Amino acid sequence: MATASPRVSIGLPVFNGAKYLPGALESLLHQEYKDFELIISDNASTDQTRGICEEFARQDSRIRYTRNDCNLGLAPNHNRVFTLSRGEFFKWAAHDDEYPSQMLKRYVEAFDVAPASVIVVYSACECIDELGNPQCRRSDRVDKRDARPYRRLAHLLQHIGMYNCTYGLIRSEMLRKTRLHGSFPAADRVLFSELAMLGEFLELPEPLVRLRIHPGRSFAAHKSRQALRELFDPANKGKPDILSIEGRVQVELLKSAWRIPSRLPDRLLCLWAALAASNWRKFKNFGGRQKRKLAHLLAGAQSREPDPGQLKS
Repeated sequence: MATASPRVSIGLPVFNGAKYLPGALESLLHQEYKDFELIISDNASTDQTRGICEEFARQDSRIRYTRNDCNLGLAPNHNRVFTLSRGEFFKWAAHDDEYPSQMLKRYVEAFDVAPASVIVVYSACECIDELGNPQCRRSDRVDKRDARPYRRLAHLLQHIGMYNCTYGLIRSEMLRKTRLHGSFPAADRVLFSELAMLGEFLELPEPLVRLRIHPGRSFAAHKSRQALRELFDPANKGKPDILSIEGRVQVELLKSAWRIPSRLPDRLLCLWAALAASNWRKFKNFGGRQKRKLAHLLAGAQSREPDPGQLKS
């Protein structure tokens, strides 16, 4: 049953999602927790997405379906569903994932007993294949209960990789204090860094999101840097960008570190954390490559050495 002011808003941005969209909508509408609205923003899809959404909207008044006249891009469409929301809490949902029926209930229950310092509640996730078969359970473990913004920021930047926290439930009033999704690849790292500076994250151990891994996912289908930039915002087409993806993210992180904290000492510490964590990721990745090269060289050297038993004969 729809309410005038639902406690939870779910935003589902979609473009040509007909293949998996019905399953995602079914799992969202069958949540045990009922006090929510589902906002769908159709990014000018050219497949059967529109018909699917309109049929579901006719059957359930909690759905608010809107369709863009043209493709706004991934980032603007993600921001649009939030700007249309009315709930105390907000959650982004993907059209190709599945959601266990207890997901919203567990998130809201966690918020109800958590201190006000907690602004994001998320869970571990279960990875599934194209057919919905379970593959593994994973989590970035970016939750950090610490009153210091720079410590929370550093912890998130050091551990985020799978981004399962982006599928959690967020206090809407805190999300409004951010710049939302920027029109560049990996903008969600910047957005959730801003949230980490604003408050604490709480992780629930059970997998309350089923993340579908398939070739059609946005990043799998768009390989080049320019293709990714245009995916996030078609307005980027033909516009040069001298920065790499990581370089752009670094610049935006520094902007956020200066913008979000209210106290000057916290700003300076967050600037340091943004720089240090970024360099730590580079060092870790570099170290990993060198370890693999060393292991390969050692394996090759061992294969060329005579067997010790042969030496004795």
